[in-house]
Amino acid sequence: MSDWNNMRNKDYRELFLNLYALCIIVFTTAILLKFTWVFEEFPPKDLFLVHQHFGPIIIFLLAALIGCYLIMRYKAILPGVMVLVIFVFIFIIAYHDIYLKTLLIIPVAFAAFFKNKTFGSMVALGCGLLLIVLDIYLYGTNFNIYLESDIIFTGVMIISAWLTGGIAEIEQRTRKVLQEMANRDGLSGVYNHRYFQVYLKFQLEIAKKNNSSLSLIIFDIDYFKYYNDTFGHIAGDQILKDVGEILLKEIPYPAIAARYGGDEFCILIPDNSVAACSLAKEIKFKIENLVLKNTEQIPTGKLTITVGVANYPEHTKSGEELLDLADQALYKAKKTNKDKIELYFNVLDSLKSTCTQSETELLSSMKTLLSIINAKDRYTYGHSERVLEYSTLLAKSYGLSEDEVRLIQYGAYLHDIGKIEIEINILNAHGALTEGEWDILKQHPTGEARS
Repeated sequence: MSDWNNMRNKDYRELFLNLYALCIIVFTTAILLKFTWVFEEFPPKDLFLVHQHFGPIIIFLLAALIGCYLIMRYKAILPGVMVLVIFVFIFIIAYHDIYLKTLLIIPVAFAAFFKNKTFGSMVALGCGLLLIVLDIYLYGTNFNIYLESDIIFTGVMIISAWLTGGIAEIEQRTRKVLQEMANRDGLSGVYNHRYFQVYLKFQLEIAKKNNSSLSLIIFDIDYFKYYNDTFGHIAGDQILKDVGEILLKEIPYPAIAARYGGDEFCILIPDNSVAACSLAKEIKFKIENLVLKNTEQIPTGKLTITVGVANYPEHTKSGEELLDLADQALYKAKKTNKDKIELYFNVLDSLKSTCTQSETELLSSMKTLLSIINAKDRYTYGHSERVLEYSTLLAKSYGLSEDEVRLIQYGAYLHDIGKIEIEINILNAHGALTEGEWDILKQHPTGEARS
């Protein structure tokens, strides 16, 4: 899901390939050495003798390589380790060479690294007991040098397994903690902005592949800045922590919650807009019922949130605009009336269903121009939508034809498009405009006529 994770997986694949290559070298060397010892003269002249010994050796080699492959490719630890252990013991018995026991270090190390230190130690102990049984079978029950050697070797295998598995477990726990620290917001406990962007991209790919729905809920806390400035940052931080606890408790995987920035949170839910709005209502209700100090002094009298909701593919066919559309819905809700849930709606999109191909292309161009204005002055975009809505209602109430209604709708949407030529500092001025700035602003109908 991220470049770092992909790089880590690539490093592990390279490590496994290198281990597999080393296993091939070690086992092949052991087999070739045994193959040479079988004959008094080398190269041998008796082909039957070659065939008689060469066949079992190839089978043993293939068994060893299959065991290594099962462990490293499919993480089939138990089958892979059993194949390797059985191979080594057959090899020892077939050639009556107790020194081949050193090959048992390989399955023991694999068991400890890929599973855990306890499992690796049990494999080591099992191998050691089998070696002791083999010593008793071959050399009798009297205490001898082979029995002594294998008892010590069993201890060495257990130590190796415990060390290898222990280091692997520490590395896994450390990696998990670091991943949580990297992906979580330290204050609220939900996922952070970076992880949200990665997960959004990941879920969009799944939605496009499976032709499924993906909804985005974005909300911020009403009057949070007022509360933060009035009662201090510690009180504000407590609100963020409490909201984070609610989100962690109420959002089930594969849906996730993330802190997008400041007092703004996002919820990504692989479901339709109806389910998203239902979840938003539940979250809103939970947050409003939080018991906090001084909330009665907030203008709304309690802690409230304003929510914007958008869905793929209901509101966007590409998916990349999902975050922007949810943000537009949130902005619209805040401008009209806070403390509400707003599902994304664009009147311009609704017009496309009754348009010809050329008109659809024209509408797309209009939407692009309006998006440019929106980036400079977000008020104009919402204002144009409201003018369109009111104009449509008036036109229909007067009984105008569909073509006339459509012309009025186009005019309503384009009536402020000349603002695209007005500087952003004039459009968003907080104080009174100067006479020169008023003159510039009054020229925007001329720009509209040129457009």
